[in-house]
Amino acid sequence: MPEYHYRGKTETGKSVKGTMNAADERTLYDNLKKEGIYLTQYELKKEAASRKKQLGSMELSEFCRQLANLTGAGITLSRALNIILMGKLKPEAAEAYRQVQKLVQQGQPLSDSLAQQEIFPEMMINMFRAGEASGQLEQVASKLATHYQKEHRMNNRIKSATMYPKLLGLVCVAAVLIIFLFVMPQLEPMFEGTTLPVMTRAMMAFSVFLKERWYLLIIGGLCVAAAVQIIFTIPEVRFWWDKTKLKAPVIKKHLQIIYTARFARTQSSLYSSGLSMLRSLEIASYTLNNSYLTSQFGQVVKRVRSGEMLSQAIQSVDGFDSKLAPTIYVGEETGRLDQMLENIADNYEYEADVALSKLTGMIEPVMIVFMAVIVCMIMVGVLVPIWNMYGNVG
Repeated sequence: MPEYHYRGKTETGKSVKGTMNAADERTLYDNLKKEGIYLTQYELKKEAASRKKQLGSMELSEFCRQLANLTGAGITLSRALNIILMGKLKPEAAEAYRQVQKLVQQGQPLSDSLAQQEIFPEMMINMFRAGEASGQLEQVASKLATHYQKEHRMNNRIKSATMYPKLLGLVCVAAVLIIFLFVMPQLEPMFEGTTLPVMTRAMMAFSVFLKERWYLLIIGGLCVAAAVQIIFTIPEVRFWWDKTKLKAPVIKKHLQIIYTARFARTQSSLYSSGLSMLRSLEIASYTLNNSYLTSQFGQVVKRVRSGEMLSQAIQSVDGFDSKLAPTIYVGEETGRLDQMLENIADNYEYEADVALSKLTGMIEPVMIVFMAVIVCMIMVGVLVPIWNMYGNVG
């Protein structure tokens, strides 16, 4: 069952907080009421990092696709899992599938069997649970296959978009190392007995340090990288960074489209599979990978539970594209919200592609200018003393 962090008040007005497992927010409210606690605030606890690495999007898509095809052909679930195990699988995935197949043979539902393996995402487990309840396991598996395939495609686009800036950065680092390890030592005898500018002296000192104490630079770099990684695991720092990205003047519009596309696709898959609106909103909020956006969904769920339309509640989320709420409103008015969510997801995925291209286009010139500045500084540091030497000779 999902675990919730909650805050509430007793009949005497005393504030209390804690954690509780409950099937959904309504069950949480009822269970706390039995204990004399009135719920005032709650948040779905994000699952702690699993000891095992979760399967990738393409692996999940292949698993769901095969499951949908096999069960659709009339093969029993246990037999379908056995056939999937005959394929070429990674050792960790094969072991997990084997355990799932064993539990299904013992009579456990597929969703519960997947939940015990720690490598399957919560979204998949909940969608299969809804599919089992509605008798639409095959259709849900097919939707999941499509969802994870599109998620894989989006992740690949993001990687491709950031590949060129990364290569430029590596080229910049390589150029600097060549200059300081090979070029500067060759020039050092030429500069003996001359008064060097401050920049040139600093460059010569760094060249000597790099040549004789290079290991200290590597250790320092690793320490800085580890420190940054640790710092960004602090919830407050992560929240600040996620919020800052969505407020940055140049890139915020493009990031809003990317996050909106991700939410629309996930919400469409969850809601159309039979999950309740409240539960699907909670799960979708944790797939955004942005703590600032996720933190706002507690209020969205609360407003929807109180009877407010989703289009009105989602309008309050700071960080989504402004066209999302009106489009959802059309789906609510026509009674085709599930279809409208799917259309929204398709439209925003195209816009997300455009946004990624524009972000890449902005990063490239910045990286080129940065490289040019570094190279110019080094050239000035080398050429100025040589120019001075020629002036003295003249």
